[in-house]
Amino acid sequence: MKLIKKTVERHMNKLCGEIGARATGSIANQSAVNYATKVFENLGYEVLLQEFACMDWQNDGAELVVDGQQVEVSAAEYSLPCDVTGEFVCVESFDQLKSAELANKICVLYGDLCKETLMPKSMTFWNPEEHQAIIRELEVKQPLAVITVSFLSEVPVPIIQDGDFDIPCAAVKGKLLPVLLNSQGENQLRLFTERHPVAAANVIATKGTGKKLSFSAHIDTKPTTPGALDNGSGVAALLTLAEQLAATESEYQIEMVLFNGEDYYSMPGEMTFMAESLTDPTAYHCAFNVDGIGMQGSSTSYSFYEFPAELKNTIEEVAAVTPQVEPTNPWPMGDHMLFAGAGIPAVALTSSEIYSLMESVMHTPNDNLSIVDFERIAETVDFMEKVVHAM
Repeated sequence: MKLIKKTVERHMNKLCGEIGARATGSIANQSAVNYATKVFENLGYEVLLQEFACMDWQNDGAELVVDGQQVEVSAAEYSLPCDVTGEFVCVESFDQLKSAELANKICVLYGDLCKETLMPKSMTFWNPEEHQAIIRELEVKQPLAVITVSFLSEVPVPIIQDGDFDIPCAAVKGKLLPVLLNSQGENQLRLFTERHPVAAANVIATKGTGKKLSFSAHIDTKPTTPGALDNGSGVAALLTLAEQLAATESEYQIEMVLFNGEDYYSMPGEMTFMAESLTDPTAYHCAFNVDGIGMQGSSTSYSFYEFPAELKNTIEEVAAVTPQVEPTNPWPMGDHMLFAGAGIPAVALTSSEIYSLMESVMHTPNDNLSIVDFERIAETVDFMEKVVHAM
């Protein structure tokens, strides 16, 4: 176990310490892909880089001047740049949005319109009509820019995060809403952002023949986070597991999939994998997705999706004799749903207490190596290795 832990630490230090934030399409993201590819190849795995088109989004800050005073503001992820001046039109309901005159105005969304993040236009897995209607209305009315005001968190939450939405977008904290509502004249918004078309890639490493035992994790992060729990720990676990299984003979083909784009607005890596690699679900025995393991003070939890009883029993027997691994209720979020949706038995592995960090840590600079339990990641690797041997 000490050797496994040491290997995990080495990979985590490289991914989250040296490389850092790995936003899809960025130079750092490519560095992480190159690093993982080299690790797999050195272990004797065949590696496929599954390329797709995406955007490298650059953000050099934002400025908002309201009635002559600077107001804290953030550019929404993937927003176009802008330098616009106009009156605010503040709307809190869809009915108000429908009747609002927004031409040459800056639209401020709050209230019911900002109760949750709106799904990107290209999101096919889940995209409520309510979300689509708000986006359509804004695109028809074409304001100079959109500012969203949300009380979902203490930090500005961009309600619109969509590289296919071509109206500049910004976000401010909920406590600043009165400043915007009480504005008496024209205001200026400047977003110093850039969009660059680039290519990125999933990393798919395989060894052996037969039906596939697939293990997946996403290698990308949000633009401003080292992504230690989300999901450097999952990638480090798979790179370590690949080493543990390098000399293992199995009747199954071992497949390691590092998805690229799980934290990107349109999930391009997942969509590419579905179109190119999930064409024959019968080629799979089962799949394990690792996302968010290794939280300090937390066990590792597992949950089943489309799983037959016989396979469940095998995994539960291994879990019963593995410390700090426990069952949890299914959570229909994450890359395991790609496999389950194709009828492939899937298992999701994460930290049992991960939801407590969703607002304060996930997708922020706080998701760094200081909150990681390397021992817990090593135990999860050991658990997955034992499951392979049990099968």
